[in-house]
Amino acid sequence: MSDGIIKLDEGWRLDEGHHFDEPPNVPPPVPPPLPRPKEKGKHMDMVPKKRSQRYLWYKNISDNIATEGPKFGLTPAEAAATKALTDAIMASMEATDTAQGILDGARTTEQSVEGTNLTQLRAKVRNWKTLPAFPASGSEGVLQLKGAEAEFDPATYKPAIRVSIEGGKVVVSGAKKGVEAFAIYARLRGSQTWERLAVENHPPYYDTRPLAQLNVPEVREYMVRGVVDDQEIGLDSDIISVTFAG
Repeated sequence: MSDGIIKLDEGWRLDEGHHFDEPPNVPPPVPPPLPRPKEKGKHMDMVPKKRSQRYLWYKNISDNIATEGPKFGLTPAEAAATKALTDAIMASMEATDTAQGILDGARTTEQSVEGTNLTQLRAKVRNWKTLPAFPASGSEGVLQLKGAEAEFDPATYKPAIRVSIEGGKVVVSGAKKGVEAFAIYARLRGSQTWERLAVENHPPYYDTRPLAQLNVPEVREYMVRGVVDDQEIGLDSDIISVTFAG
């Protein structure tokens, strides 16, 4: 078949779609299948996600790089530079913790001062309103000593709260709507006893307590009651739970 035409006695079978005096009916070659691309494995970051664990990770490098570095070829200068990196990170984290502690202390002082002084101020205002000249003086309006005209039933008041996690703290928030403050309660799930954490005059409240067991996440439950004249009133809020991991 020098000219590419099918001829007799050349072994072609007509039932395979060939015809005399025509080129053979040969299908084009099928290219071999392409190999499937290899799936990339999950990226495992060596740096822990939790802030407390990251601090310990940085500290471990800082404590051991001077000894371990030369084992795989680092010079003392390179090991010292690496230690300086981790030490700077830890210093910034410690400064943040110190500032947070100062803020928490200032917030506690503010709550204490306002709670004490506001009680005395309310007592004064109640006394002013008993003075004969007070009704005609117009001072009630100027000094804004009259609350908004709204129906408020202390017996049926029920706080509505929200609970979230921000920056390693549990945040309890909600509008007071008629009360002077919130009494914040919390407990671990499974416990029957509520712990009163604080009386918060200016929500939100930030729960900065550490985990009961280091690095063990826990489910915390929160409940709030309204406070008027330093007395808890009304109904308990719904119990809101959140998983706190530190």
